[in-house]
Amino acid sequence: MAANAPVPSAVSRRGFTLVELLVVIAIIGVLVGLLLPAVQAAREAARRLQCKNNVKQIALGMSMFEHTFGHYPYSRTGSLWRIMAFVEQPELAERFSAARHPNFNDPSASEYKWGYNGSMATVWSNQAVLEEVVGTQLPVFQCPSRTGSATTFDGSIEMGVADYTTPRIPALRPQGHPLYYQGGEPQMQFSTAMTPASGSRNRDPNNKGGKARDVTDGMSNTLMYYECIGSPELFVRGQVVAATGGAGLAWAGSGDGVKMRAYTADNMTADTSNSNRGKSTSGNPSIPDSPTDCSMTSAWEATIDTCGTYRALNHTNKSQPYSFHSGTVNVGLCDGSSRTISDSIDIGVFLNLMLRDDGQVLGEY
Repeated sequence: MAANAPVPSAVSRRGFTLVELLVVIAIIGVLVGLLLPAVQAAREAARRLQCKNNVKQIALGMSMFEHTFGHYPYSRTGSLWRIMAFVEQPELAERFSAARHPNFNDPSASEYKWGYNGSMATVWSNQAVLEEVVGTQLPVFQCPSRTGSATTFDGSIEMGVADYTTPRIPALRPQGHPLYYQGGEPQMQFSTAMTPASGSRNRDPNNKGGKARDVTDGMSNTLMYYECIGSPELFVRGQVVAATGGAGLAWAGSGDGVKMRAYTADNMTADTSNSNRGKSTSGNPSIPDSPTDCSMTSAWEATIDTCGTYRALNHTNKSQPYSFHSGTVNVGLCDGSSRTISDSIDIGVFLNLMLRDDGQVLGEY
């Protein structure tokens, strides 16, 4: 190096200190903490919308079934499996139809019939195909917010669950409602969209549901389907309390139709042991006990209005509309539309919404 050459200056190199890195990490953590709830809320909103769309597809499928065959399916012998061809599942529908027992449509046959509330006890050559079909998980019949196994069993048969069901004869009857037993008066006939015109409520697989013309209250004023999510686990107020005991719904025919009950707010086991005898201790349903008798854990005829706080929606998935969407339940109407309703809806209004021909003023919901 020449004697007069300049000496290069030292290059200054400075990195992040540990304190600076910790500050940056803390800031990122705070931002994530602020954004995560918003992201989760957005995801749940999307799932709730998809669930609402599922109910709409089911209601439209039922409408197309009625237009095609002249009647709705009768829910107590299974209804979802009957509309698979109308919800973009034609191939599965054909496989399911071909795999059913040949005596399925014979109510006098000794063999158990699939779709006859999901009971099958006889082994035959196509059982393996049938088991494969009924174990299929169908997203259109399941809420995307659901948790759990998404599988229920009929004996040893594994079945894909459903999170939507039809209403059936309700156990809840607010005092003063036409369905409420009063002074020995007979019960008013209860008819949902799928109740047979004859009123016959057996489990004959040949039984037919009602017709669109029977919905005299108006198609947009009559309920067809609602959420009852979480099968087979038993949920009470958002918590799993048992591995089984929930609604037990399967799209292939098991458990369709929920006889709706109301529960006291502190009934954390969904106990209905005192409800099945009805309101009357005499055993005569036309002679009710005093409406002030509040000894039941589950309201059967009409203790709802007179015995404190009862919950008829979203308390449990055992005999109730129940969803995983906070404060709401998605329902499908006979006009093929779907709505999200509050679980604080007046019980009388919801009951009127279930009836197809009661002539009652529906009220706001």
